[in-house]
Amino acid sequence: MKKRFMPLAAMVVFALSSCHSTRNVAVLPSADFNGEWNIVEVNGSAINLKDYPYIGFDTENGRIYGNTGCNNVMGSFDLNSKPGTLELGKLASTMMAGPNMDVERNVLNALGQVKGYLPVSENEIALCNEKKRPVVILKKRNQTMALNELSGKWNILAVNGKEVPGNVEKQPFLHFDVAARKVSGCAGCNNIHGGFTVDAAQSQSIAFPALASTRMMCADMELENSIMQALNAVRSYGRLGNGHLALYADGKLVLELAEVK
Repeated sequence: MKKRFMPLAAMVVFALSSCHSTRNVAVLPSADFNGEWNIVEVNGSAINLKDYPYIGFDTENGRIYGNTGCNNVMGSFDLNSKPGTLELGKLASTMMAGPNMDVERNVLNALGQVKGYLPVSENEIALCNEKKRPVVILKKRNQTMALNELSGKWNILAVNGKEVPGNVEKQPFLHFDVAARKVSGCAGCNNIHGGFTVDAAQSQSIAFPALASTRMMCADMELENSIMQALNAVRSYGRLGNGHLALYADGKLVLELAEVK
């Protein structure tokens, strides 16, 4: 489906220093907003979707992006705004119709009311309206994850947002040997093995530069091809709010995995 873009009617302004509780809350530096945040609650109602709407802040380039339930949104924000404030310019949105339009309307309406914030925990922020009432709860989408937490076996649940079928010939998985910087597993048909690299200068970076596989032919190779293409593109990792392992390519979630305990 061809996507068109339109400017949203209102400019969303986050006056982050204006929202506070009865206790003294320190102003969060802009770096703490960097990354992607699931929208888990709007106006006191939990979002009950498998895939949460989310917003992402790219503080290095002054870019904001995300998905509000059906459509993608994107825009920019001012990195030179006053300390404790974050001002968004006009956002653009795709114009697709989908099953979650009621959620999307609620999310956009709530974002349009935001005037401040309240830190809830290390990985959660409440966005508040002018009356200092929380209207949106954000939960860090890519939580900090130490490299050694990758050790062990992880079943691949989804590729590029598409679930792995339950009747797949072999359950695709990855097994990490962090100490040896090795990875092995199955891509759905063939076994795979190789090494992985990390960039010490970049937090939570990972890449799989030279994976090898057996060469069996199976009835359906589409899943395997998708997994291998995704692995070749991966450049970072993190932990999702549900505890799953996320592997990212250019900031996009391409593989979701669950630990096998």
